[in-house]
Amino acid sequence: MKSWKLYQILLFCLPLAFGGNVNWAWPLYTALSFGLLAAELNRLVSSQQQKQLEVIQLPVVLRKALPVIAILLSVQLWAVVQSLMIDNGSHDIGYYALLGLGLTAFLPLTLLMVNSRERVKRVVWLVILAAAFQAVYGALMVLTGLEWSFFTEKWTYLGKATGTFVNRNHFAGYLEMSLALGIGFLLSQSARYGGSWRQRLRQTVDTLLSPKVAMRLLLAIMVIALVLSRSRMGNTAFFASLMITGGLALLLMKNKSRSTTILLSSLLVIDIAIVGTFFGVEKVAERLQNTSADKESRDEVVRDTYQMWQQHPLLGIGAGAYQYTYPAYRGADVGTDKLYDHAHNDYLQFLAEYGIVGFVALLVCAGWCLFWAIEAMRKRRSDLFKGMGFASTMGIIAIGLHSTVDFNLQIPANAFMFVMLMAMAVIARWAPNK
Repeated sequence: MKSWKLYQILLFCLPLAFGGNVNWAWPLYTALSFGLLAAELNRLVSSQQQKQLEVIQLPVVLRKALPVIAILLSVQLWAVVQSLMIDNGSHDIGYYALLGLGLTAFLPLTLLMVNSRERVKRVVWLVILAAAFQAVYGALMVLTGLEWSFFTEKWTYLGKATGTFVNRNHFAGYLEMSLALGIGFLLSQSARYGGSWRQRLRQTVDTLLSPKVAMRLLLAIMVIALVLSRSRMGNTAFFASLMITGGLALLLMKNKSRSTTILLSSLLVIDIAIVGTFFGVEKVAERLQNTSADKESRDEVVRDTYQMWQQHPLLGIGAGAYQYTYPAYRGADVGTDKLYDHAHNDYLQFLAEYGIVGFVALLVCAGWCLFWAIEAMRKRRSDLFKGMGFASTMGIIAIGLHSTVDFNLQIPANAFMFVMLMAMAVIARWAPNK
C-alpha cells in the first residue's frame, strides 16, 4: 500500500515544479519510478514464491506490453550507442538516458499499480484534481493580475494562463491529456434512461447528485484555463481530437446509449459556445488569424532541423545534442538573439536526434498503443474500459497534433503523462473484465 500511495503522490506532483523541467524535479520522478517498479516486481515475485509457483506469472496487461517496453528499452540503448559512435559535444547524454529510462520504467510501473477498476477510477480522479488545480491557479493568476508561477514571479507569458508551467503551450498540452482522461471517464459513466416517468425522474436526480456533475464542472474549469492560455495549437488540438475521437466512438462502440451522443455533443456546444464566449475563445481565433510567417521563426527552425536530419539520416546527431548542433544549421533569417534548445516540432527533433532508427521505434510504440486504445472502444464490453480506450485515443491524438508545432514531449511532466496514456491504452484493451 505504501508503493500505491507514493505512486499517487508522484502522479499528482508531476506538473508542480515547472512541469518537472528543472534539474532537481525530473531526477526525483525518475528515481521514484525506478524504486517503485523494483518494489512492485519484488512484491510480485515474493507473492508467487509463497504460492510455490515454478514459473513467475506476469499480469496479462504487463505480458501484452512487453514488446512495447522492449522497444522503448532498445531506444535508450540506441542513445548509448549514439554517444559512443558520434562525437557531438553534447553534455546532456546522461540527462536523456536517465529520463528515457525513467519514462520507460513508468510504463510497467503503471501497469502493475493500476490493477483494478477502483484504481483506474482513482488514477483518473487524481489526474483531474491535479489538472483542475493547475487550471484554477492559472486562471486566477490571469484574472487577478497576480502573475506567479511555482514560488517565483512570472517573467514570460504575462496575461496568459500557465499554471505552474513556464510555457503556456506546455500547460495547454498537460490540460489536453487530462481533459481526455476526464471525458473518457464521463463516457464510461453514461446513464441509460428508461422505464416510467418516475423511474426517469429518479435516474435524473441520481445523475445530478453523482460525482459525474463534479467531474463535468472540473472539466469546464479546465477548458476555461485552456482558452485563457491563448495557446493556438493547444485549443485546436483539444477540439480536433475531441471531434475525431468522438466520431470514432460513435462509429465503433457497440451498445452505446443515447446519452453518449448527447454528452459528446454537449461537450463541444457548451465548451465552445458558453465557455468561449465568456473567457475569450475569440482571442485564440484572432491569434490564429493573425499568425504570420513573417513574425514567426518556427517555420525556419523546422526547415533548419529538417536539413540537420538530412545530414545524419540514419544515426541522427545523438540524444540531447540538438541545442549544441542547431547553431551550425541556423539559417540567416533566424535571429541569433534567441536560444533554440528544442525544435518546435517533436517529430523532427526526435528524428534529428535519434535518426530514422530511433524515431521509427518510438513511433511504433505510440502507434501500437493508439491501435489498442481504438480496439478497446470497438471490442470491449465494459463501459469503463471503453471509456478509457476513448481517453487514450483522444489524449494521444491531441498531443500528437500539438507536437507538430511544439515540444511538449521534451517536458518531463507531459512526457510522463503521455506514457500514462499509453499504459491506460494497454489496460483498456487487455485488463480482465473481473
